[in-house]
Parts: sequence; C-alpha cells; structure tokens
Amino acid sequence: MRKLALALVGAFTVMGFVACAASSRNAAEDLADGGGPSGGGEGGVSTGGEGGTFSQDGAVDSPFGGCAKGTYAAKVIPAAMLFVLDKSGTMGNGGKWASAQQAIVQAEDQPTFDTMAIGLLGYPTISVSGPACIFGLPVTCGVTGLPQVPIKLAGTAKSSDASGVRRDIYQWLSTNSPAPSNGDGNPTYDALKSGIGALKGFSMSPGAKRIMVYVTAGGASCASVSAPSRPGYLDGNNCADWEYPDSIVTLLKNAHADPTAPVNTMIVGVAGADTHGENKNVPPYAVRLALSAYAAAGSPETIDPACTGKVFTNVKTDPTVACHYDMTTSLTPAVLAAAIGSMRGKLLGCTFDLPDPGTAGTIDKNKVNVDSTTDPLKGVEHLKKRKDASDPCTTDGCWDYKGEKVELIGKACEDVKKSTTAKVEIVVGCLTIVK
Repeated sequence: MRKLALALVGAFTVMGFVACAASSRNAAEDLADGGGPSGGGEGGVSTGGEGGTFSQDGAVDSPFGGCAKGTYAAKVIPAAMLFVLDKSGTMGNGGKWASAQQAIVQAEDQPTFDTMAIGLLGYPTISVSGPACIFGLPVTCGVTGLPQVPIKLAGTAKSSDASGVRRDIYQWLSTNSPAPSNGDGNPTYDALKSGIGALKGFSMSPGAKRIMVYVTAGGASCASVSAPSRPGYLDGNNCADWEYPDSIVTLLKNAHADPTAPVNTMIVGVAGADTHGENKNVPPYAVRLALSAYAAAGSPETIDPACTGKVFTNVKTDPTVACHYDMTTSLTPAVLAAAIGSMRGKLLGCTFDLPDPGTAGTIDKNKVNVDSTTDPLKGVEHLKKRKDASDPCTTDGCWDYKGEKVELIGKACEDVKKSTTAKVEIVVGCLTIVK
C-alpha cells in the first residue's frame, strides 16, 4: 500500500488520492481556491511503512493492509499569518528584541508553515508631530500602512535560503531594532489596525484563516496623536496619551466578527507588559488584564476557557489566569517559537471531508478508518470509531462521523492540535474498527 503523508498542524480538509495518484497543482493555485499544497508534503510517496507488513497468508500486523483501497492524506486549510511586532524603546531592554528575532525565525522555519502565507509589520516606524501638551515636539508614534514584509506564500524556502518571504523576514529582523532614541511610543491601535487591513486585503479563498500575532512589551500609547485622535489616560507629560484598552478591544472584536474576512488576533506579552500603574510613565491599569481582554476579543475560540481576564476593567490587578500568552517571566526563543507554532493549531479544528473516490465509486462508511501520527517516536495510532455518541474519548481519543465528515474526538483532536508535525490519514476499504 502506498501512502501520501502531509505534515501539518491545525485544522484540515482532506485531499483524496485515488490509487495514490499525485496532483499536478501548485501551492499558489491551492491557496487561491481553498487548499494547501497537494502531493506528498514532507514525506512524499512511500511504499509499505505505516500500512503494516504483509505475511504470506495475507494477514497483517496492522489493522489495515490488504483490504485498503486507498489512503487519503489530510491537507492544511489555507492560512495567512502576519506578525505585528512592537519595536518601541522597551523592546530593546533585557534581550527581548533578540528573543523575538530568534523566535520568529525558528517558528517560521517549521515545515508546517510551508503551506501558509506569512508577513511582518514592525512599529513604530517614524516620528510625527506631538500633541499641544508637549508643544508639538516630534514623537515616535508613526505606523506604516503596509507591512514591511508583504504577506506571501512561504513555500519550502527557509530563512537561510537566498530568497522567499522567510528570508525577507529574517533580513528585516536582522537589520532593524529598537533604540533608546525611539523613545517609548507604542501606537498599538494604529499598528493593529494596519495589520488587520493587510490581512483583509490579502486575497484568500472562503474559509481560509487570517491570523495576526501581536508581540508587545508594554501598554498602548499615542492615542492623542492618532488620526483621528482618541480619548486616553493622562501620561507623565499630562497628555491624554495612554490608549483606552476598550478601544482596542472593540477594534479586535469587530475584526474577528467580520462576516467576509474575519481576523483572529493572538496576543503575546513579554517583559514590560506586566505593569500596574506604578507611575505615570506606565498605563494606570494592569497591562496583563488589558492584553488578556485583547486576546478574548480577538480570538475567543482559542483562549483558555478557564482564563479570568476576558473583560477589561480599570483596575491594577492581574487576571488569575491570563487569556493571552503571558511570557513576562519566561521569555526564551524556544518558548516563544513554540507558542507561535501552536497558535495555528488552536484555531484549526479536527473535522475532515470524506475523500472523493472519483471513478472508484462511493465510499462505504462502514469501511473507513483513521490513522493519526502526532509524535514520530510513538508512530502511527490507529484511532477507533466511538460506539457511543456521548463518549468524550478524553483519555484514549477516537473519531466519529459528523454528517458526511470525519471528526477527531477528545484526546485525538487535542493531540493533533498541539503537534507541529501531525499526520492524519483516512484509510478506505477495511471494516471500521469500533471502540
């Protein structure tokens, strides 16, 4: 039995291969009409392997083998991810910028990003005239309207290659940095607004995912010089410059609720994003609570259900359980890269279309099985179909039909969403194994 395996993370559709015929489509075509690259993915075409070893009498040491009529590899849903990176003065302290640089490169070079479009917007970018309260002196509150690294399909070219969007991001990160002369302007609202606009303007098929990953080291400012200006809390210069968090909550909530091009916003707070209004040089509220509320508004389906910071209030108390990625005390390149790698997985579901058998006829739903590989060291797990629809399959994982689709249940779904190298395949032709 020949198999086509596609390394993936997150939500999936299913690409059928009758008699393991490979598609001639390219990644750009797939992105445009709703699929990821077809074909063998990382694994390519192989023989035998996960299908089991045949004995002379036709028996196999695997639940599947000679009875299999075809194996169908899961395929990643198209997605675009834009990194929105705070490069205000505070990011230059304590190794935060270096960690962010390394983490983004480590994350984007993961094979699971091959099928994604990615880009980067760093801010602030320029100085603008300040408000009257500081006599119009220049402040670093300007934000570019376009990403410095435009959103493009990543493909297989890595950051070390001569060209490609990963290389472009690497180059930008290596040649840009925050500096004390930048001051500490943090025009978060305008940066997120620009990021949302870039993602909405990127042409994608219906159902594709648009993801904004916002990494910041402090509270939002520059409300008084934004165009149009917005009300804000007083800062150390007696300017109403600290952004009202509710303004950002509304921005992200509306972007997420957009009926035609919704954007999910993931929030990462690094050291500096943990103040509590200690003085007028920091926002007069708990920044962790504000970031937590941003996460709940921007991507409510991916936050920890137990998080306690879903709603912002003007208090100086941290949420007991943050809704955002709080890395104010544990920032390392590896930890941040892992978080970025898992963000897509949290967005993506565990439901698959039944394969289209083409000229082979219809699929017998009593002869469908599911293979899952979430840890290469553990090998293939042959998931069983649950017998009782009320079984949550919390400890062992299973699958079931959801209309005309296959859905991973319980632990099986959680394992796939957490893995950065998951493979999911549907095997057709063998009697379904039931729990």
